[in-house]
Amino acid sequence: MNIRQIKLALTVELMNAQSDNALNLVKELMLSFKEVGRFLGSKLVKNAPLNTSHTQETYALQFENCRLDLELVSNRNTKSQYVQRFQLR
Repeated sequence: MNIRQIKLALTVELMNAQSDNALNLVKELMLSFKEVGRFLGSKLVKNAPLNTSHTQETYALQFENCRLDLELVSNRNTKSQYVQRFQLR
C-alpha cells in the first residue's frame, strides 16, 4: 500500500470537494482505494466545543489494512463540516 499516494489523492479530492458531510465524503474516497480494504467501522474519539457554534470532532475510521484518524470542525448552525487534519496509519 502506497500511503503517500493515498494521502496526496485524498488531499486533492478534499480540496476540490463541495460537500457538507466531510465524514461520509472521506469514507467514500477511502473506499475508492483498493489497497485500504473494506470499511470496518468508525468511532468518535473526541468531541470538544470550540465556541457556541463550532465543535472539533476526532474520528477513527477503521479499514481492513489501515486506520484513518480524522479531525473535523463542525458548525452547528449551518450543519457543515470541514476537515482540519487527517493521519493515515
